[in-house]
Amino acid sequence: MRPTIMPRQRFLIAALGLLTLWRWALLPTLELAPDEALAVFRAKHGEWLSFSEIGPLVPLFARLGMAIGGAGEFGVRFFAPLLALAAVLLVWKLARELFDEQIAGWAVVIVNVLPGFNLAAVTLTPATCACVLVPAAALCVRRVLRQAECQRAWWWATGCVAGVGLAQPPASAMMAAVCCVFALPEPLRQHLRGPGFRKIMAVWTTVVLCWLGWQGGHGWPSFAAWQWLPEWRLIPNAVRWMVLASPLLLVLFVLAVRAGVAGGMLQSHRSLPLAMLLPLAVADFFYGPNECWPDTGGVVWMLFGAMLLAHRSTVARAAVIEQKISLRTVTLMFAALQSAFLLQTDLPRTLGLRWPFAHKTGPVTDWARTLSADPSGSVRGWRESAKVVSAVLEQAGGTGKWFVIADGWPLVAELDHYLGQAEKVQSALSDLSSFAGRSALFVTEERSAKGVPELLRKRFQRTELLSVVRVMHAGNEVRWLKIFACHDYRPPDF
Repeated sequence: MRPTIMPRQRFLIAALGLLTLWRWALLPTLELAPDEALAVFRAKHGEWLSFSEIGPLVPLFARLGMAIGGAGEFGVRFFAPLLALAAVLLVWKLARELFDEQIAGWAVVIVNVLPGFNLAAVTLTPATCACVLVPAAALCVRRVLRQAECQRAWWWATGCVAGVGLAQPPASAMMAAVCCVFALPEPLRQHLRGPGFRKIMAVWTTVVLCWLGWQGGHGWPSFAAWQWLPEWRLIPNAVRWMVLASPLLLVLFVLAVRAGVAGGMLQSHRSLPLAMLLPLAVADFFYGPNECWPDTGGVVWMLFGAMLLAHRSTVARAAVIEQKISLRTVTLMFAALQSAFLLQTDLPRTLGLRWPFAHKTGPVTDWARTLSADPSGSVRGWRESAKVVSAVLEQAGGTGKWFVIADGWPLVAELDHYLGQAEKVQSALSDLSSFAGRSALFVTEERSAKGVPELLRKRFQRTELLSVVRVMHAGNEVRWLKIFACHDYRPPDF
């Protein structure tokens, strides 16, 4: 069996290399999503140590990528395909240690046709980092728990990887990964009483204290926002999973989990994939919908589902070999086609089909509107919007006298990136004391806005509506902007 497997592994390595090149080629085809623009915003203006929204790791990768590939979409996302490749190699390594090379190879194939993973592989979001950190933590956990006299370095490595993971959103999904340690079979739990586990707890405690300290110093933004509340609408949550995993693979994941639980897999030495999958999947089902497109949330559980499915499909004896091959081929082809659609959501319109529901809602920020809103709305139209704002700014007198205020952090981050100005785009809640005597353009996506917000309007002598902008893409409206002129900023009197 070994001589047959080795050529397959060589082919798999070559295929992964080509797939990484193809993903690099896709990077400039879509404008930056709000999360990616926020990463660039923080990297550009030195706001590194922030635990809100996207965490500190995504801006770091964005900054390094821009140093290599430039300030465009390619540079910002440069590390996304490399992180995806690292995630796949970690899955292969973990599956090979747990099972064998054949099952590891099938797990790699399943991971690379997952629509949610392919989306994370071409966009730089917290989900991209999670797809590397969680399998790395699982591999380290296996190393320290399977070796009777484990080296001290593996304990520290486990603590550091898991600690960095805890600093990344969604924190609930990352913290759920800790449950895997306690879900391991009884013979392995004796290591939890050893000195090595104290090293892991020391790192975890340090990260959690840093996170709490940052939150307390900034008014507890994560607790004030609605993202910490679970999403209880079960049908939209299930639709989201179908979009990210494809319906056929999702059904097979459920069947594989059911067979694993019924077969007592949690009590065996191969319990790690199932032990990781269960808490992560539960956390993602209820908290993943809170993430904005194209962040896939806690989709990392599907990587462990791929390992479990590869194992079950290889060892199951209910079907003959021909039926196994046919089922695998149909399932993987369907998932691959769905991945292509997810990566290029203008495909129906390219074929001449209109998206008739886009006018009913705004850009997709809630998975409950997946079937009614245009999926490409959140990553389309930002560059054109910035061009319009730049033209209005030049007509008003240029950046020397005027500055830009945007409503909401997504619009602030996108305009700051695509305007390409040295001066920072401000938010309505920013401290504007340094802009005394200057005028501003206030830009909002709120259709019902009849004027500048009252709190902001009081800071200027007078305001007026300058322009209403509709940004179209392939016959569909993707952006709606209102631009107001705010004349002569006056600092408030205290």
